[in-house]
Amino acid sequence: MAKKRSKISKVAPRRAGRESRNGHWRHGFPVIDADSHVFEPPAIWEKYLAREYRVIARSAFAYHVGTSGVPSVVLNGRPARPMNLSKINRQAIWRPGLRPEDIGALDPEATHATNPGASDPKARLADMDALGIDQAVLFPTLFAEYFPMIESPDVAAALAKAYNDWIYDFSRKSPKRLVPVAVLPVQSIDLAIDELRRVARKGFRAAFIRPCFVGRMPADSTESIGTARFPNHGSFDPLWREIEALDFVACIHPSAGSTNPEWSCEGSFVERVAAPLRTGHYLAESVAPGMDNAILLTAMLFYAHLERFPKLRLAFHHSGASWVTLALEKAETYLWLLSNFKDVNLEPEEVFFNHASLVTFDTWESSVGRLPETYGKIAAWGSRYPHHDASPPDEAIANLRRWSPSDDVVAGYMGGNAARHFGL
Repeated sequence: MAKKRSKISKVAPRRAGRESRNGHWRHGFPVIDADSHVFEPPAIWEKYLAREYRVIARSAFAYHVGTSGVPSVVLNGRPARPMNLSKINRQAIWRPGLRPEDIGALDPEATHATNPGASDPKARLADMDALGIDQAVLFPTLFAEYFPMIESPDVAAALAKAYNDWIYDFSRKSPKRLVPVAVLPVQSIDLAIDELRRVARKGFRAAFIRPCFVGRMPADSTESIGTARFPNHGSFDPLWREIEALDFVACIHPSAGSTNPEWSCEGSFVERVAAPLRTGHYLAESVAPGMDNAILLTAMLFYAHLERFPKLRLAFHHSGASWVTLALEKAETYLWLLSNFKDVNLEPEEVFFNHASLVTFDTWESSVGRLPETYGKIAAWGSRYPHHDASPPDEAIANLRRWSPSDDVVAGYMGGNAARHFGL
């Protein structure tokens, strides 16, 4: 059983892991945060979004915080559920030195300042210096939860361009340290490919793919099946082919899905089951990301996705690493039991571990420390900064060392594996 997280005192600002004056890395090796986040600012809608889309985007997808401090979200012309059930913005609250018990002690009825590093690159780099993080792979937050649910392909394409231009400018403040991941308007595969090629010309090297249904489900049983498609559906094949051809990393990154329709992902189903608990905050983020990632990996294994795209670089983020071995073992069991699969490798572990695969792990996980023979070449640490469940690299390193892996394995987990996979 994993040991409890240690209490971390406030971290004093120090030099980042870029080589220090005495020739040594801050942590003894480079540290790369393979799962960090931004919190999207109003500038995406007000400055970066093309003018001709600014009115229609207000009803397609818009996020606004009023004077009361309570956010409002509009999605497809209707109010959408907020990502938080209190005034604590849990997706942008964590900063260096903040402990879980500090966040737990916050008054949910009061407005609390968010971490400036969630939206400002200068503040972000200062936090990275304080933590000794050399490079960070940057994922969206609002555009992870709500963006895939946009129904209009044209508006989705315009918003994707606006987000990508903003995160590009964000990363230009320190191009060697900040690694942007592009969002794609997968509501239209043609538009997604156009945007993928555009960001490739700008120098992006990774694309965000959420493991959820996108499109539209029928309103009732009398309608047709609708247009909703999962990312392993054949209609996505041209996009996967282009990702492979451009040598991008396909970053499979779930969102909690607490605000989304129940047909789209596991999050809302989890919330319905958990509703009687009345916890005051959503619970889906504790289990739904692992469920969503495991479903997509299983679908890929059952339908020979990795065999069809042998050079595709695949990375699974924000769901921990422990689920991977279980998903592979279950897939193998049922591939052998069921006889109707054709042209599919019946050894999914062989397929996955011989492929260009990566999976991020959370600070508190013990599996990667215990099983270096399994995870040693494919696992990469992610902080989840600035989400409320974020943690510093010092804590991750200390937890890993409890299981006595070699120094080379620890260095791989904390940066080497991500550097190799993303070409950093």
